[in-house]
Amino acid sequence: MPNSNAQRFISSILSSLGWPIIWGMAAWVGFYALIHQGFITYPLIQRYFAGHIVEYIEAAMFFVGVTALLIKTLDVAFQIFSMDHIVLPEREISGDPTSKCKVFLEELGDLPKRLQNSYLGNRLRDALEFVRRSDSASGLDEQLRYLADNDADRLHEGNSLVRIIVWATPMLGFLGTVIGITMALGGLSPETLVESPQEAMKSLLAGLSVAFDTTALALSLSLVLMFQMFITGQFENQLLATVDQRTEAMLMGRFEQLGTATDPHLNSIQRMAEQVVRSTDSLVRQQTEIWSETISVTHNQWDQLMRSSAQQLRDSLSESLSDSLVLHAEQIKLSETETARRGEQLWCQIQSAMLDNARCLEEQNNSLARQSEMLVKVVTATGDIVKLEQALNDNLRALSGSKNFEDTVLSLSAAIHLLNTKLGNGSNSAACVEIANSDAAREGRAA
Repeated sequence: MPNSNAQRFISSILSSLGWPIIWGMAAWVGFYALIHQGFITYPLIQRYFAGHIVEYIEAAMFFVGVTALLIKTLDVAFQIFSMDHIVLPEREISGDPTSKCKVFLEELGDLPKRLQNSYLGNRLRDALEFVRRSDSASGLDEQLRYLADNDADRLHEGNSLVRIIVWATPMLGFLGTVIGITMALGGLSPETLVESPQEAMKSLLAGLSVAFDTTALALSLSLVLMFQMFITGQFENQLLATVDQRTEAMLMGRFEQLGTATDPHLNSIQRMAEQVVRSTDSLVRQQTEIWSETISVTHNQWDQLMRSSAQQLRDSLSESLSDSLVLHAEQIKLSETETARRGEQLWCQIQSAMLDNARCLEEQNNSLARQSEMLVKVVTATGDIVKLEQALNDNLRALSGSKNFEDTVLSLSAAIHLLNTKLGNGSNSAACVEIANSDAAREGRAA
């Protein structure tokens, strides 16, 4: 047993520290060999991983952390998929005696070392050892909870290396920032700034580049490790929950608990308890049958009651609907009658209005006829005036062609003068005579 505990301790140390460091450093060396041999020529990788010694250290810690998480993830996956290979024999009906713990331990010892050192194998072995030492299964549930807490603590301690790397990587980035700023400020001097400012700026930018590149690389690698550690932690929690379920299913209630040797009546009490349990079971079955019959009868009665209630409800609804439909029909009939009456009144009003409009149209037609007659008379009078004008023009032509036209004009002028004198308008008469004489002279010349 001491040798077994020592082997378990060494295996735990190697799995938590040794193998992650060995494989992580091997991956780190291979990665930088690819960079320096020219197989990896991506500018960002060369800038952020091979620009300063701090970046080399950050990369080394990152590879160690990633390797540790990968090893743990593979181990958890192996344990989850290999749980079906860790089984115990079928239990007896009345319970296994505690003396069979030795047989169970021997069967567990025949398993491969990796299965023995798994969480389920260790849990079963520790629990069986507890039952074998105490020669009783009392207190097994508390022991299982204690072992579950120990496994949780061991799981938490197994991630200590990764947690330290996740914590230390940003610190290295801040250290690179301090170193870069120190390099930038240390390379500056008043003489350099005056004599060669370009060299001073190059030195300053180189130092700041180291400062920011190391910090950016450290934070990025820390984020990757944190996400990977979260995923691995979820797998480990699922593994522990499965181990708890399997352990309880295989051990809880497996062993008979008869008390101690100081109680000689324990077996008889157990038989009496078993008899009481069987009697209670029979009574429960009988009571269940009685309850089933009662429930069946009650169900039939309830079904009949529901059917009768449904029929009564249908009849009541039918009567109510019939009355409602009759009342609704009467209301519709009254509404139709009122609508017809109102429509008739409206149609009479429309007819009277149309008759009035017809009379108005007739009067307008008569007025238009009278106006047409008047227009005809006006047109006829206009034709007569035209004829009269033509006759006057003919007379004037006839007069202008005669030889006595001037004498006639003078006679007319004298007559007009005489008439004006009689009327007492001497001045106007003279003007009219002069106008007549001038017109007569023009007529004579024209002739």
